[in-house]
Amino acid sequence: MSLQPTLRPGLIRSFVAMLRDAWREFLDAKILYILLAAIGLIFGVALTGHIEPMVGGTELPDKKKQPGGRQYLDICAKSLAVNLDGVDFSKENISDIAGRATGSLYSIAKAESTDGKDLPTTSWKVALNRNSLPLLGKAESPDQIRARFGKIADGQLWQVTDIRESTPPLAKALGQQSWELQVEPGPDLRMIWFNRFTLFADSLEMTPPMGAPLGLEVLILQKLLTTGLGGSILLLISVVVTAAFVPNMVRKGTLELLLVRPIPRWRLLVFKYVGSLLFVGALLGLLIFFAWLVTGILANIWSPGIILALPSLLLFFALLLSVSTFTGVLTRSTLSAMLVTVCYWVVLFILGQMHAQTVDSRIRFENAGKPQKLSIAQTLRGAKASRQPQPDPNRLPFFQTTVGRVAETVYSILPHTEDLDTMVDRQLMRDFSVAGPMRALVESAEFSWAKGLGLTLAHTGVFLLLACLIFSKRDP
Repeated sequence: MSLQPTLRPGLIRSFVAMLRDAWREFLDAKILYILLAAIGLIFGVALTGHIEPMVGGTELPDKKKQPGGRQYLDICAKSLAVNLDGVDFSKENISDIAGRATGSLYSIAKAESTDGKDLPTTSWKVALNRNSLPLLGKAESPDQIRARFGKIADGQLWQVTDIRESTPPLAKALGQQSWELQVEPGPDLRMIWFNRFTLFADSLEMTPPMGAPLGLEVLILQKLLTTGLGGSILLLISVVVTAAFVPNMVRKGTLELLLVRPIPRWRLLVFKYVGSLLFVGALLGLLIFFAWLVTGILANIWSPGIILALPSLLLFFALLLSVSTFTGVLTRSTLSAMLVTVCYWVVLFILGQMHAQTVDSRIRFENAGKPQKLSIAQTLRGAKASRQPQPDPNRLPFFQTTVGRVAETVYSILPHTEDLDTMVDRQLMRDFSVAGPMRALVESAEFSWAKGLGLTLAHTGVFLLLACLIFSKRDP
């Protein structure tokens, strides 16, 4: 009974001592400063960016007009003709919602901006008309129009601040109604409004002449800074730095000093592992915080969804660190630990890409010759439906080839680390109201965050367990 109080302080002191050792090794690794300089350079370049909304109605180089407030008002008027509650605006198509029609047609008869501009901050005066079958179409009250106008599925493009019905008595008997509305932009209009993104004081255009939706621009920028280029650089340098930790610990002379502490060998190794993970986690936290700060400064969008990138990146590094720890214990070589871990990372990346190709080839094979469905958003933008191309009869689809099947077999037992990245993408797309092809890429039925999380944790645990077993039995 008396041993328990004395063991716990000793255990804590041992863990703190290992943390100090890990911190000193981090500081001694000069490459860490190169990492910080590279991350600083990336964020410095990002801060030179400028995001500016495109003016609606301006003529583009291809003789088309820039989409503006009037187009989005028309979309909201047309959407009143159906009940869109619970509909995914980016995925459902016109035929899917045919049964949701209310039996009425709505149109914008007149629209004038209140300040003569056409920007995502502009309020509008709108004349809205409704036509329905006499006696069958029940008249709508101004409050009903106020609640429904501008709302598409879960998004709010416009908010009605004032409404007045202007329907003549005879017209209402014939199934016609009209209203005078004052509307202001809703929180989601800014996300889908086209913006231009430039770097280095407007000298480098990063978007096409038409621009790109603000939500899409912020999503790409956040991914580039976290799970993309910024995160990859940080993880790669962290692998290089931590690869020396275990070999340095098990080398002749160092291990004997560590074993003087009255704790099991495996616990020393776990302490070293956890300490390294904590320091890299702190660096990842700073990376994600600055990415959130940069995109907030540039776009004035302060979405918390990017926080999900922290557990995603940290779990992936925990897997890489377990491989490095296992290799370091097995070979006692820093170079081997580094190379094996990087090679393991490359294998996971290649198999993930091959899996994506397999899924894509299977989908194209199953839908060959079928009409391509257009989402509501694509239909309203004027996109035309076409048929899916037929596969080459002289060439097997990739998912039916030997290479494809072997790749899928190996992939099925390895960590699905790309599923962790997909989880972050889904959250960001919800935050930024991103629709269309970008969203379709991550809405695949092949995705399972539970499987990705489970396989990653399982592989991490196996590598760490094997390292502990070898470390416990090996002579110093």
